[in-house]
Amino acid sequence: MDFLLAATLPALSEAAGLALAMAASGRPYVVSFVVRPAGTLLDGTPLKDAVDAIDALANPPPLAYLINCTHASFARAALTHEANSSPRVRQRVIGLLANTAPFSPEELDDSSSLVEEDPERFARALAELHRELGLKILGGCCGTDDRHIRALAGQLASG
Repeated sequence: MDFLLAATLPALSEAAGLALAMAASGRPYVVSFVVRPAGTLLDGTPLKDAVDAIDALANPPPLAYLINCTHASFARAALTHEANSSPRVRQRVIGLLANTAPFSPEELDDSSSLVEEDPERFARALAELHRELGLKILGGCCGTDDRHIRALAGQLASG
């Protein structure tokens, strides 16, 4: 199936505009946010409000949502946040393209070198999210390479 993807979206306004444009294309599409551990987009919008707003605004709504350019620990905290997430969010967010740095974007802006997580640790964290939250699309973003993806494939293959 061909589909459109709008990724690394920090703000509801940007995500809503892209969702409207993709909906008008007639093709299925997916929207992917960057999130903070507090369950918000980088602009402060609660994740549950962002998903609800885009689903109500765009016709048709996205097939699903992803989180990307976010460390696995941040994604877990965001998806399970008591006030800013919801069961509906956990149903609509089906994947994570994780980075390997457990730091905020602001902390990474000043980094002079690549912050890299051990591939096995990265893989275990994503596999746990698959088991706990049912995430179906898993992969890497900033800081990942073939070692991280091979480790993830190994974790998923071993159950």
